[in-house]
Amino acid sequence: MPITKHGYPRPMILKDGSEVWLRPLDSKTDGDQLLDFYRRIPATDRWYLLNDVSDERIVRDIILNYDPRLVIPIVATGEDGRILGKATLYRYFPGARGHIARVRVVLDPWQRHQRLGTYMLLDLIQLAVNMGLTILVAEYIKGIEDQAIQAAGTLDFFAQAVLPNHVKDPRGNYYDLVLMVKRLHQGYEDY
Repeated sequence: MPITKHGYPRPMILKDGSEVWLRPLDSKTDGDQLLDFYRRIPATDRWYLLNDVSDERIVRDIILNYDPRLVIPIVATGEDGRILGKATLYRYFPGARGHIARVRVVLDPWQRHQRLGTYMLLDLIQLAVNMGLTILVAEYIKGIEDQAIQAAGTLDFFAQAVLPNHVKDPRGNYYDLVLMVKRLHQGYEDY
């Protein structure tokens, strides 16, 4: 695989010593691998995603059919080529919010607690800096994604707002949605 201008594929060593590779999602060839990845995510975790990723049509028509100017998906693959995580940078059209992007990381349950999510979020941060973006926004569900909230906090994301009782679980219980923000610096002169 050729190395791109952003240094992909990029090797990472996880806490358990295993090696993974970060690279851009290939919408033409990664469809089956992405479906397999989403099927490994428990239904209780998939409930909180923005799209029904258990539906093959949704994955092929929406997730794989993205505008590369606005959506930048990165995947982590294992030595066997299986997708182990997906991190996405969602840009806005140029204009009032053109300097802002949303980020989302989804991991295979077996890859949690290995720092893969942190590495993938760091990769999105670097991409955003390279693109000249100045603000990243991440949404987390308090009481469900507490470890992700803590990991984002270690990367200088801070809670900008909390929307009380904004998200509902499959049993009908409500949870707060935490909007976390990270301000990006382009160089040392920004400090």
